Amino acid sequence: MIRALFLVAVCVAMTGCATVKSWFAPSSARVEQPDEGLRRATPATGPSRAVPPRPGTPAPAAPPAPPDTPPPVLSPVLSSVDEQRLRAEAQQRIDGAEQRLRQIDQAKLASSQQDSLQTVQSFLDKAREALQTQDVQRAFTLADKAYLLADELAARPR
Repeated sequence: MIRALFLVAVCVAMTGCATVKSWFAPSSARVEQPDEGLRRATPATGPSRAVPPRPGTPAPAAPPAPPDTPPPVLSPVLSSVDEQRLRAEAQQRIDGAEQRLRQIDQAKLASSQQDSLQTVQSFLDKAREALQTQDVQRAFTLADKAYLLADELAARPR
């Protein structure tokens, strides 16, 4: 019983190996080819299938990257009313975060608090930029993060 389980475990472990997979392929479907940088198993009637290169062989060159086109933004489609509401809420969060930052004496902040302050300012800059590019969902998310972090920073004892 233990030997049977061991044999099954070995077979399962080896199923990822291209050589073992070829053992189980029908003999009419495989064609042996000399070992080159890339080994290929070619079915008699179908297209060839590339096998990953051996370690130590150079990888094929990647296709050239497209020109500097920004990736598409995936965001939920909002109605114009929802978009205006979200834009107003984002602007309120930006204003609230700025107000809290004005309450903080930056000279009295510890180094970790200085880092948090820079993070808040970065979030605010990115939120404003997102509003300008009409990405209101991103703007709200960034403004909310800035607001919460600024609120926490203002509440900390200095």
